[in-house]
Amino acid sequence: MNMILINPNVRDILNRGVLLDKLYRLKECPIDLCKEYGKFVRRYRSILNGKWRGRSKFTDISTEEFKEILIFLYENLLKYKTFNNAYFTTSTSLDDFRAMMSLNQVCPYCDITKTNKDIVSVDHFLPKANFPVLSIFPENLIVVCKACNEVIKGDTIYLPIAHPYYEEVSSYFTFVVNENENNEFKIEIELNNTNSQLINDKINNFIKLFKIIDRYEKYMTAELHDYRTGVRKSAIAELKGIARFRSITHDDIESCTYKYFQEAIIDNKELKRAMDGSKIKNDYINQIVKENDYQNDIEYIESHFFGFISSKQ
Repeated sequence: MNMILINPNVRDILNRGVLLDKLYRLKECPIDLCKEYGKFVRRYRSILNGKWRGRSKFTDISTEEFKEILIFLYENLLKYKTFNNAYFTTSTSLDDFRAMMSLNQVCPYCDITKTNKDIVSVDHFLPKANFPVLSIFPENLIVVCKACNEVIKGDTIYLPIAHPYYEEVSSYFTFVVNENENNEFKIEIELNNTNSQLINDKINNFIKLFKIIDRYEKYMTAELHDYRTGVRKSAIAELKGIARFRSITHDDIESCTYKYFQEAIIDNKELKRAMDGSKIKNDYINQIVKENDYQNDIEYIESHFFGFISSKQ
């Protein structure tokens, strides 16, 4: 008779009363789990595009118990130390992996918060409450900040919607920043003219879901003001160096101001998304450069050169 050998660590997991009970009850599930999982995985992108709205059998009242079991397995099994010891390196390997995935990265949803290991969260992009069979599908799991996942999004989803693994969301629109005399910012979204209607719908729903406009107007106003001030200070530092050897002219200030605004553009590829708010900062700086909106900056810089009378040469 053939014998099946079971890793002792795995046996420890299976012998846990609650887990063993959950697995045993799955045998009574009237749904073919493999077929149900395969059906939704194959149509995952169609769901995101709003093209397929198939209803999971696990959303029926009669299968509610089995839906809860699937969610239990996701939320609890991977936390067992014996499971981690059996399949990973240490009992904390999974937590270490999440920390590594989020190290020095910015949340792919909001681009505001860094997803360090203390505030990291793993989101089910299509909520497990509505799509329980996708609760263990890797492409449906995204490392994000807790604010986006637990406070803003939760079990909400709007379809069709852009997915960070499949679309570089920031490449399909531009932030337009309008600043009044009181240094108050009003932020708008300008979609690319080359976008398809589907892409526009997906981007709009993404922005709506994560409340991008409201959050940016609330939390990024000071960031943008400080970023622009930092560009000015960099120009002033160089001009002070020049002033040690000769008099500063208006042309010096203009060219130096332009230079540092050009250099303020953030290279996300080089930084590997390590800088928060890079999209709106880049769009803001590009807007200033495109519109030659330097007059306030030039006046600000000139004010640091006491006794200086601007003269164009």
